[in-house]
Amino acid sequence: MPQLGPLVPFRRLLSLALLLLLAVAAPAQADERPSRDAQTAALLQLLRAPHPQVDGPALARLGPDVHAILIEQATAAGAEVAIRQRALAWLQYFPTTASRAVLMEALRARGASVGTVRVVLRALAIGFGVDALPVLSEHLLHKNVYIREASAFALGDLDDRRVPAILEDQLARESELAVRDAIEASLQRIAKRRR
Repeated sequence: MPQLGPLVPFRRLLSLALLLLLAVAAPAQADERPSRDAQTAALLQLLRAPHPQVDGPALARLGPDVHAILIEQATAAGAEVAIRQRALAWLQYFPTTASRAVLMEALRARGASVGTVRVVLRALAIGFGVDALPVLSEHLLHKNVYIREASAFALGDLDDRRVPAILEDQLARESELAVRDAIEASLQRIAKRRR
């Protein structure tokens, strides 16, 4: 066996010292809070991505100000429609009083687009559950077929014993095929969850 000399113990010591330094430095870096600008940039990158896969934990990992930044993007006067709608949709992951107020304001806004109303109805259903039942039931009777369809589909996300009766009642009088399909799809989802 060849002699390696005194360099081997020195290299091992150096490696151990580097590992210890990294172990001590890592928690300090993990505790650092990203700046608000960094959080905004990261969130905007996701909001602009073609098909982002996000959920509550993924958004929360961007930083502690993400909820407030989402509200800013959802309520910004000159925001791009697609970014605003996506920000509204992602408020479902932060079911707070502030999120609900922003969603309700967007829903009731004069001249709110059909697309925005559809996004808001789904966000309310997923984020606020049974608390969204009155709003969803109201929009199930809306004059716009696409809003009725969105409401019927969103009702399928609620776990409440009243929902099937509401959907079946609307199905009996609904003439639009798209809405009828959404109602039947929701009834099937509810029945599947109850099995």
